[in-house]
Amino acid sequence: MTFEYKLAAFDFDHTIIDVNSDTFIDRILLRINNDSSKKTYEYPREIEDLTKSLNWTHRMNAVFDYMNSKYSIKKHDIIECLHQIEISDPMKNLLRFLHSNSYNLIIISDANSIFIEEILEKNGLFNLFSKIYTNKAHFCDQTECLKVQPFNEEFNLNKELFKCPTQICSSNICKGSVLLRHLEENSNGCDKKLVYVGDGYNDYCPGLRLSEEDFYFVRDRHSLSRLLEKRIDLAKNIKSQVFKWVDGDDILKKFN
Repeated sequence: MTFEYKLAAFDFDHTIIDVNSDTFIDRILLRINNDSSKKTYEYPREIEDLTKSLNWTHRMNAVFDYMNSKYSIKKHDIIECLHQIEISDPMKNLLRFLHSNSYNLIIISDANSIFIEEILEKNGLFNLFSKIYTNKAHFCDQTECLKVQPFNEEFNLNKELFKCPTQICSSNICKGSVLLRHLEENSNGCDKKLVYVGDGYNDYCPGLRLSEEDFYFVRDRHSLSRLLEKRIDLAKNIKSQVFKWVDGDDILKKFN
């Protein structure tokens, strides 16, 4: 008998959830400042510049420091805000369907462990996932300031292992390398059936690791979709079947 390892890998922001969890928490400061007309908070320039000089994860650590030191934002404030994020019914149905049909579900995301785990728990989906690859986070004991450990710093001893061959992934995490490593450690030489679902530029690299028999779901009208439309040379590198999707129902239809 030939065994098959079935894996469905998901991005998190703008994929499992329909928002960016990192910017969603700006609502805390917008509410404090009575500025409901905006969707994002305007942080000091030195914080925003960290995205260019370092990366987004370092920028987020500066954001959490700012929120905690200037506005005394604590653990319960952040958790309460995260619990407002609802995962759509079509996405819930998709995840439950895949899990019930023997797919191993994993997340590969540049968000952080607390955000992802809290949102999944609140929506009753945490136990569906066998592994979450993301930046580890914790609240400091005394200040309750949220701290995030960049993914690549955690794996510093194996930095070549997670180095992106495309230079399209963020400097903090190469999702294609993470996917490949996961398969090496978990598939046990079995035949593989892979599904990858994402929306952003750094979801391109995982698509290169898929075979002709695999499914690559690219969220329509998002940056990955636009990249593949504009860069035909990059799109040609994808061997798998490529499908655009708007919500979980579009993906689920491909399995029925």
